[in-house]
Amino acid sequence: MKVYVTQGHQEGIGLEVFFKTILMMSASEIQNIVLLAFPASVKKTLQALNLPFSITDSALYLAGIEIKTEWLSRVDFSESLTALDLGMKLAESGGVLFTLPTSKDQFKNSPGHTEYFRQFYHREELGMFFSSPKLQVLLLTDHLPIHSLSGVITEEMIFKKLSHNLAALDSWNWPTKKILVSGLNPHAGEKGMIGNEDQRVTDAIKRLTAKLKFDVSGPYPGDTMLLEQKSPNDLLIYLFHDQGLGVFKGLQGFIGSNITLGLPYPRVSPDHGTSFSLFGKNLADYRGCAFSLREAIMLLKRISHGKNSSHQSTRS
Repeated sequence: MKVYVTQGHQEGIGLEVFFKTILMMSASEIQNIVLLAFPASVKKTLQALNLPFSITDSALYLAGIEIKTEWLSRVDFSESLTALDLGMKLAESGGVLFTLPTSKDQFKNSPGHTEYFRQFYHREELGMFFSSPKLQVLLLTDHLPIHSLSGVITEEMIFKKLSHNLAALDSWNWPTKKILVSGLNPHAGEKGMIGNEDQRVTDAIKRLTAKLKFDVSGPYPGDTMLLEQKSPNDLLIYLFHDQGLGVFKGLQGFIGSNITLGLPYPRVSPDHGTSFSLFGKNLADYRGCAFSLREAIMLLKRISHGKNSSHQSTRS
């Protein structure tokens, strides 16, 4: 089992932050990694970084460090998608998929990784989970227009999606303490004074606690739920994209992982984009990639050793 790293956009900072991360990793960590990439894109990035390297049929040697590789030659729609499709196939046989950033125009009829996975595997319940050293956030919905939220977020949807997503975390032996769920309306509806949509959150939580025995509570006002967090391992569930990511990115910046729940394998990615304006300038901050890649390796070891694994999370 390996962590399969897909190269992302060839003119983004993905390969740069990956190579900078590799230079800071131990040999025992690097042996878990396989890079899926196009040789020309790798060469272009490494030349911009002014790092010594050589390429063989099955490996990249970076400043004397061996990185196992699967070299790509034929482009199917885009370099990003070609690498991703191979990574998905390999991860299905056992492993973790690690995707470097790309842009929405690199996908066929899909605005991003999560939607592409959802269409490919026909799994509507996929969840966007964000992990950082001190904060864990799960989004109940992702890229939906605000006007559609009230109709989409039903009691049944909340119950089913959280059942699937929490089961995925549990299967990885992910360290989780309390689970907090936000409301949809301001102040979680003020007991019906600002809409009655939050009653469906209350009803779904009752069903969850009865079925799954998780310590789930809510709904909490979205603007103050963070104050209820007592441990880095508490899981905060927000009902829509910016409600949760505003908190996460405001506090953590880009030192965090975007993890897709509900796939046949864990998928991990740095919590930042391509930053095209930094491409080729050797200025990209690699710390988010370093955190995320180590989380991917930690997940690989948890899966390999089962629930009794003694490996600890990278969170403090």
